Amino acid sequence: MNLRSGHRRSASMVDLTPMIDVVFLLLIFFMVSTTFNVAASLKLELPQSHTTTEEQPPKQLVVSIDQDGKLFVQREPVEDKDLRRRILNVTKGSKTFPVILRADAEARHKRVVLVMDTLQQLGLTRIGIATVPSEQE
Repeated sequence: MNLRSGHRRSASMVDLTPMIDVVFLLLIFFMVSTTFNVAASLKLELPQSHTTTEEQPPKQLVVSIDQDGKLFVQREPVEDKDLRRRILNVTKGSKTFPVILRADAEARHKRVVLVMDTLQQLGLTRIGIATVPSEQE
């Protein structure tokens, strides 16, 4: 007596729905956990951007340019001739030291280029430009 049915077993099908759900949950987790706002300490009107910025690491160089073109290193005013020396004092010669450039939206482009050129001459390549979120959605 043969108890087996005449039907052949079909190949196993893998259901991808749970895996896709997990991938979407991971995507949402990483999107939410990497979105932070940066608090400003100097009175600067930063240019607007459609992307948000990440939280600043504790050790970083902050170079600010106000509307009148005055330079600040770590919130302290600095003259053009002393900019290079002050940057070297903060970074201690490290080429991987993170730098945040905070320039007022009305600051002259020439001043921003001066600071970026000085940073490049010193070999600093980890440069971020501070912005504020755009009011448009």
